[in-house]
Amino acid sequence: MQLQALLDEVAQKSQGRLVMTVKGDVARDVTRFNTPEAAGATHISFLTNPAYAASFKTSQAGVMVMREKDATALFGDDVPAHTTLLLCDNPYAFFAYAGQVFAKVTVAAGIDPRAVVEAGAEVDPSATIEALAIVKAGAKVGARTVVKSGAVVGERATVGDDCLIYSNVVIERDCVVGNRCIFQPGSVIGADGFGFAPFQGEWVKIEQVGRVIIGDDVEIGANTTVDRGALGDTVIGKGTKLDNQIQIGHNDQIGEHCVMAACVGIAGSTSVGSHTMVGGAAMINGHINIPAKSQVGPASVITGWGEEPAAKTSFFPMMDAKQFPVLAAMLTRLPQMRKDLKALERELARLKDAQANA
Repeated sequence: MQLQALLDEVAQKSQGRLVMTVKGDVARDVTRFNTPEAAGATHISFLTNPAYAASFKTSQAGVMVMREKDATALFGDDVPAHTTLLLCDNPYAFFAYAGQVFAKVTVAAGIDPRAVVEAGAEVDPSATIEALAIVKAGAKVGARTVVKSGAVVGERATVGDDCLIYSNVVIERDCVVGNRCIFQPGSVIGADGFGFAPFQGEWVKIEQVGRVIIGDDVEIGANTTVDRGALGDTVIGKGTKLDNQIQIGHNDQIGEHCVMAACVGIAGSTSVGSHTMVGGAAMINGHINIPAKSQVGPASVITGWGEEPAAKTSFFPMMDAKQFPVLAAMLTRLPQMRKDLKALERELARLKDAQANA
């Protein structure tokens, strides 16, 4: 495709928020991104880390994307004749948006005869339902949405426009999905929350009658589960990105534009404010309110939070395997050591008082 066409699509995807200025030929063809060392005449290279700037001086990339200050430091006013220079306030964001354009695959609209679309389901004529996918009664699938093989859209579930639902995804009954969402293989939206009432030594299942509500532009990773609410709804705000193998408990409220790395677990009825970042394998207890713009470190165990946004980490650093049993033994003794320390403090205070009164 021509560079100008690519720039037009990037501008549209970024809603005009990405500032781009071109120095050179915008009619040239571009085919892909590549490293500055390996790039050729139809390739694009982008610079985000000044440590790699030197490689751009000899690069044969047809298009170089960088911030204006980096371009000035590299070339001054002497831009190499073989390249088009694209000055951009955020080259990494340009790479992300442009990569989506290059990766876009057009699929034929329609319902494969081997798919199952039950009576009462509504599928937009521009949507794609692949072989062995199932759309249950009362479900709605929006324009240009793709439901791949083996995926299930449950009874009365609603899926918006331009969504991509990969193989073996399950979107359960009554759940609501916004526009432009991506569900990676094996993710489950709307499984029953983990709710049981203790009764005479047994556990009695509590029916989970809430839904999952997912905003626009959300991505759900492979084998991630978002449980439906027990009474109210579990909510994932617009623009939030969840990595693989994450557990979101029933009635959780996840804000807008949050990002969570793999293997995070969040117990039920917890609120995570917008623009919060959660590191991989973090465990967050239930009934906690984490303010917007907070950060949770990887492998952290969060049992409470204050009123203000903060960056918190709680895991132990790595140590020699022979040292760990010693530390573990010390940890079990901490309560008694605390009592002993308090007793010593009281005895020391008593001796100081006695000496002062002598």
